[in-house]
Amino acid sequence: MSDFGIGAQVFVHDASGTDRAAWPAEPSGVIVRAGGSALAGVWGRGGGGRMWWVEFDEPQSNAEGDGPFTTAQVHEKYLELAPPVETD
Repeated sequence: MSDFGIGAQVFVHDASGTDRAAWPAEPSGVIVRAGGSALAGVWGRGGGGRMWWVEFDEPQSNAEGDGPFTTAQVHEKYLELAPPVETD
């Protein structure tokens, strides 16, 4: 079980050396809503799993050079939770 959900701080990374994310700058951001397949848990072109809408900390261009985008739907396999912020 993952801790991904609305409000989670995340980094966007490649899933593997051959499975590249559409966001080459490896941006950070926050999940703002569930994507379409996240609701149904369906399998599609990107494989099974959830999709999340991420609002980037800074506008990003995708691997094709399109953009800049402030938000994008990102497959969960490309997301990594940011470490928790320590408070005193």
